[in-house]
Amino acid sequence: MNVTSLITEYNPFHNGHIYHINESRKISDADVVIAVMSGNFTQRGEASITNKFIRAAHAVKHVDLVVELPLKNSISFADDFALGGVRIAELLGSTHLVFGSESGDISALKQLYTDSRDNVNKDELSGLIKKGYSHPRALSKLLGSDDISGSNNILGLSYIRALETLDSRITPMTIKRQSNQYNEPDLSAGAFSSATSIRNSIMEGNLDAVKNFMPSDLADDILKNKAVSNADFFQTLKLIITHKSPKELREIYMMSEGLEHRLKSNVRGADTYDDFMHRIKTKRYTWTRLNRLMTCILLNITYSDMAAHDVQNINAVRVLAMNPTGRKYLKTLKDSDVEIITNVNKENSHHISDEIMATDIYNIAHNSAQNDFNTPVIID
Repeated sequence: MNVTSLITEYNPFHNGHIYHINESRKISDADVVIAVMSGNFTQRGEASITNKFIRAAHAVKHVDLVVELPLKNSISFADDFALGGVRIAELLGSTHLVFGSESGDISALKQLYTDSRDNVNKDELSGLIKKGYSHPRALSKLLGSDDISGSNNILGLSYIRALETLDSRITPMTIKRQSNQYNEPDLSAGAFSSATSIRNSIMEGNLDAVKNFMPSDLADDILKNKAVSNADFFQTLKLIITHKSPKELREIYMMSEGLEHRLKSNVRGADTYDDFMHRIKTKRYTWTRLNRLMTCILLNITYSDMAAHDVQNINAVRVLAMNPTGRKYLKTLKDSDVEIITNVNKENSHHISDEIMATDIYNIAHNSAQNDFNTPVIID
């Protein structure tokens, strides 16, 4: 049996994702397709535009299972994100992992990973990063390869690294990304548009335009349930940063080089989230990096929390949604060592305490009563 996993965010779910699912099913000859999806906070350091339950309900119309990527992997760097996703894919007996990339060539990406692993001097890499280079740009300079420039290529290298780290037998495959780039801010003139451009248009109230690029019923759901962004948490963040001491802020994951002082000296004068971010942004710290830091502050994720998070110790999977094929497949795993959580209760909630907490905080902005205890697994 071929079981294909896709490590996803679906923020929001759109037509490009449907293309990815259909092509993945085809090239891997999948009997079962699983989406390992971020919860309410994502790898770019952004609150999801709508909650994980709504996203899962629409995704399961196209995949067979939607399971939740652990929070600490969802909000961290590409390597952590990939490692958590691959671990969940392993626990669910996946045979294939299919991801989108600008390259579309798995052999080239594997070779690029090998070159970066074997030929890059770590001191030179660190030196470039200290000069203000992003990690991908530094790698690209040292290897002389343009293939590192795409966001999905970079994530692809992390998936390949994670498979090697976990000594996985999962076969990686890739599909060439279609239409505009991952972080393109404007809607495409083609058939597909980036999640970034769709989010921007939704926040601008341009719902009619985005319906060309995503299921119209999902667009209606987002409008009905309120679109969420990091800006909705600014007052909460402002309170936390103001009242935590510099020592307490230094313990927050991704806080470094005295950045806590920069935050404290600028937060009181900022009126909005964007205003605050522009005040603290430097050449060294990208917008995405700072977004991730803000998410860690909001969720109180510390260095010690991340150090204690070993994906090898994950032995439970939270199922958000399934169709009849997914339900049938889950029954084949009942004798395995993995605990499958469909409905959350007192007995199993300790496995997903981070995700429960993140949902409760997310609901501050979403004005939703849906939480992990009162929302049963979605069945399509």
